[in-house]
This record gives sequence, structure tokens and C-alpha cells, in this order.
Amino acid sequence: MEGDAMTVDISRRGFLGGTAAFAAMPPLVALAECQVAAPVRRGEERQSELISEWDEATEAVSPQAYAQYLRDGDVRGLKALEALELAFDKVMREARETVVTGDTPAVWSVYNMGYVVKTRQSLFSIDLVHRRDAELAPLLDFALITHNHADHWRQGFYKAMNGSGKTVVSNFLDNYGVRDCRRNGGYTRARKEFKFKDVLVRTSLIDHHDYLVDFTTAFEIKIGDFVLYHTGDSGYGTESKLGTTWGRPDLWLFFPGCGIDTEKAVKRVGAKRIVFGHLWELGHDVGHKGRLDEPLIRSALAAARPSCSDTTVAFWGDRIL
Repeated sequence: MEGDAMTVDISRRGFLGGTAAFAAMPPLVALAECQVAAPVRRGEERQSELISEWDEATEAVSPQAYAQYLRDGDVRGLKALEALELAFDKVMREARETVVTGDTPAVWSVYNMGYVVKTRQSLFSIDLVHRRDAELAPLLDFALITHNHADHWRQGFYKAMNGSGKTVVSNFLDNYGVRDCRRNGGYTRARKEFKFKDVLVRTSLIDHHDYLVDFTTAFEIKIGDFVLYHTGDSGYGTESKLGTTWGRPDLWLFFPGCGIDTEKAVKRVGAKRIVFGHLWELGHDVGHKGRLDEPLIRSALAAARPSCSDTTVAFWGDRIL
């Protein structure tokens, strides 16, 4: 019932499909450091160097060049676009090959707020956006989308998921006529629970900005005793709506933009580990608040660390856990 918590059990079939070839020598050092499937942990000094490197590489890509790349796949010698292609290959390969044995999932950063998560029984994505995202659809059991902005979902991916009989949980896609998510259990505009094999997902609504109230879906994800929290574009004024009901998050995938008070939000959520994402959205102009620049990233890290010393940045292709 809309407005009340409910549980929908949606078990899907296992992994299918092929994978792209993995390139041996990525152009950005961050990818070179994480070619193996093990999670990447970097010290502050190394991470600081990579933030500068990534900032320089992404600033060379205009929104127009990124839009053209989405159409034709030509990276045009731009290091950031080369890294984006290679990150996808890496995540595809590792998602197929990695075996998860405990409650702690394997988590990869694909691009911005796009993550792929593997558990003992499931593989799913959150806000997956990539030129080749539909290639992942046959492997996934389900997908989560936080809100209706083009840097958080692509219709081609949604159609591929629908064509494979997979569930997409969102707060808006029933309006697009591709699939009736209300009828098929994947639509949420309030608190709801979904069950996918060994994964429980609890949804709530938070504010993208002070003028987009209840626009974003936050996902609290429980895998055994492990709690993963993803808050999408959580903006100014929504700090009081943040929080988990299954206990202190083991990992919070967080975007410290859209005017949110990072210090206040981090204190409220109390996560054990925080990983920043969605920092270099190539579809936004350089200097736009949706493409956080180096000073803003460093400022957000400084604001978060007094309350959560284990706060880091995810680079495309990183395995976080």
C-alpha cells in the first residue's frame, strides 16, 4: 500500500551473457592500480594525487564531446573517455569472475553514482549510466535508480532490463510506457521493501534540492548482516531525512554535492565507511555544481573525516569492497 512499508519478493534468474575484452594498460594511474580484482585502498597522499590527475583529465572533456562519445563511442584520444571505456571492461570482467562467500558484497564504481554490487546469490546495479550499460543487463538480477535525471539512468539500459525480464526499482519509470512498474512491483514513491534472493532493499524519499522535494529515492540495502546505504543526489535541506533503520551502515555511497551540509549529514548517518561518488559528471559544464571540482572535493573530505575517518573517493573502475 502506497505510504506503508511492504515487502515484494522478486527473485530472478542468474547471470547470463558475455563480456567485453579487458584492455591491459589503462591511461589513468587509478585504473592501473586496480587491475586486479581485490578492493583498492589508498592512503590520503596517493588519493590526493589522483584527485588532481582525474580533475585535469575530466576538465578536458566538454559536455559536447561527452554527448558525441555517447553517440559514436569515439574517445578522441581523451584520457577520461578512455578510462571510462576501460573501467566498464574491468567491472564486467570482475563481476563475472569474482566469487563472494560472506555477507560483505563486492562493490565496483563504474561511473559517477553508477555502482555494480555482487553478493553470494545476486548481481545488481545502482544508477548505472554508461554508453555500454545495456551490455550488463543480461548479467544483472535487478537494478535500482534513484531519480529521473539523465546522469542517473538511460532508457536503453531500462529497455534492455525490461527485455530480459528483470526488475528496475525507481520512483518514476511507470510514466514512460515501457513497462508498468506499479503492476510489476518495481515502483516506489514511499517506504517500501523489496526482496531479491539474498538482498533486502528498503526505500525512502529524500530531497534532491530544496525545490525538488522527495525527488530522490534513497536505498537501504541489507545483505545478511551487512548494510549498504545509497542516497543518490541528496541535496540542501534533506539532512534530516537521511538515516537507516537496519543499523549503522557499513558502507555509505554518498554524493557531497547539491548543496547538502556534508558535516551535518555524516554526523546524522554515522556510517562506518563513506565513499564519495558522482564527482566528475561529464555531462555538466566544468565549474557546474554537478561536476565537483578539486577544491570542493577536498572541502567535502575535510568536512566528513572528523565524524568518519574512513572517507574516500571512488575512481571509475575501482573495486570498493
